[in-house]
Amino acid sequence: MADKSLYERLGGIYAIAAVVDQFSDALLKNPKIVNANPELKKWHTEAYRQRLPGLKFLRTLWSASVAGGPFKYTGEALRDAHFDLHITPEVFDEVILVELSRALDNFKVPEREKGEVLAAFKAQKNDVTAGSVSPARS
Repeated sequence: MADKSLYERLGGIYAIAAVVDQFSDALLKNPKIVNANPELKKWHTEAYRQRLPGLKFLRTLWSASVAGGPFKYTGEALRDAHFDLHITPEVFDEVILVELSRALDNFKVPEREKGEVLAAFKAQKNDVTAGSVSPARS
C-alpha cells in the first residue's frame, strides 16, 4: 500500500489552515521580522493587517498544494510576491526555523511531517530572498 501524502498525514486542509493561521499571526509579533528593514516594517504595519485574511488563504492553498493535497496554488509566484520586501536569508530563517517550526510544534506535528513541511518552505528560500540582493540593495 502506498504511503499517504504529506497532506493526508498532516490532517488535511483544516489542520494545515490552523497551523498557517497561528504562524501568520506570529509573524506580526516577532520584532526580528517586523523591524528587519523599512519595507517589511511598512508592510507589517500598513498592508499586512488589511491583507491578512487573504494571505492566510493563499498560504494555506500553497501549503496544501505542495503537501500533495487536491488544491492548486494560483497566487503570484513567490519570487514576485516577496521581491520588493527585500527579505534577507536571516529573516527568512527566522520566519521558517522559528515561527513556522513553533506553530508546527504547537499543533504537535510529528517530526517526519514537520521535517517535510520545513523542507518544502526552505526550498523556496532563493525565490523569497531574491529581493535582498537586488541591485537597489547592493
